[in-house]
Amino acid sequence: MQEETRPRVSTRWIIALVCALIGVGAGWFGPLQILLPAQAQSIAELIGHSSKEALLAAVTGAGALAAMIANPLWGALSDTLRPRWGRSPVLIAGVAVGVVGLLVLSAVESPGGMVAGWLLVQVGMNGPFAALAAMMADRVPEEQRGLVGAWFGIAQVLGLVVGTAVAVASGEGPAGYVAIAIAVPLLMIAIVLSNRAQPEGDPAASTERLAADTGSLRGITLHGLRPTSAYVGVWAMRILMNMVNALIMLYLYYYLADGVGVASEGVGTWVLIITVAAALISVVAAGIGGSLSDRLGRRRVFCGAAAVLLIIAGITLATQPPLWVVVTACVVFGVGQGLYLAVDLAMLTSVLPDESTRATMLGIGNIASALPQVLAPVVAAPLVLAGGYPLMYGVTAALAVAALALTPFLKVR
Repeated sequence: MQEETRPRVSTRWIIALVCALIGVGAGWFGPLQILLPAQAQSIAELIGHSSKEALLAAVTGAGALAAMIANPLWGALSDTLRPRWGRSPVLIAGVAVGVVGLLVLSAVESPGGMVAGWLLVQVGMNGPFAALAAMMADRVPEEQRGLVGAWFGIAQVLGLVVGTAVAVASGEGPAGYVAIAIAVPLLMIAIVLSNRAQPEGDPAASTERLAADTGSLRGITLHGLRPTSAYVGVWAMRILMNMVNALIMLYLYYYLADGVGVASEGVGTWVLIITVAAALISVVAAGIGGSLSDRLGRRRVFCGAAAVLLIIAGITLATQPPLWVVVTACVVFGVGQGLYLAVDLAMLTSVLPDESTRATMLGIGNIASALPQVLAPVVAAPLVLAGGYPLMYGVTAALAVAALALTPFLKVR
């Protein structure tokens, strides 16, 4: 089988992939964690808007809806271009669009401008994300997918830390957007050069065969677009776990100020501290979990353990405890997130229907990552208004329970 003849990827290639994914994570999470909430608060005060939460929900919800559409389209384009140019053109084009969006955000002072800028960022950054996920599916053999998949998740967490740190260091304002806009393309250079030297794809497959399978959008439509029951199960797990993650982190900035009582001048710093603590724990958990899942040949048990930890974190946050307990709960969340990241992409790539539509089906799989960003603000805002943060985090814990209940039915090892 072609999977068996695929060579192991080098450490250098993994490092290049990680750098690129840190760039994607910084481009997304620096704005989401710090810059967008701070900008929404400033603009709400400027125009007399009654709810900074509603404005942030509108901006992030619109962007996530765009991401949900953009990711499969970038994937289909990547599958179409791959026989001739590989995945890099989609990566480069997406980064260019995302950088423009970041620069727009650095200059606007209106709700409409925020929406427009964030739409560009989300549409753009989904290009490199789709391309990088497809590169993993193209080149990484099954026996390395736990490790590389874990690094795929770890890199996004590191990107969250980098983006959040840059945002705080730049004063939580326009300079943060500009700094991230500079950092993102620089972090993509290594993977572009690496894939120029060694094009993506299964080395056992000829260019002619790939061209026949993926050389046109019509070919992509006819082959490999029927999701199997195994694919649907992994997709459902993905949307539940990402919904839990989105709800826990989306309103952290406001939760600390309004729910826990942190002084306004210290909120950004505490968001950074909690983000870094959770991220570091997540990195360790994902690294250990990814290697262990490869060694054991098991993925499902890690999903179950992750869901249990997210239940604990959600219930703890629902009590609106003292700050030190919030930090502890977010560390528990980090362990759970890390264990899930360790096997998430490995599971998804193992249930793809056909090699000719890898990027397209990964793009559809990534809807399960983007859709929670659309749903989380829609769900969270009325929950907070109706029952405060205890209700919102209680619902979050219930979603983690649903993920735990789904785990035994996943058609993966």
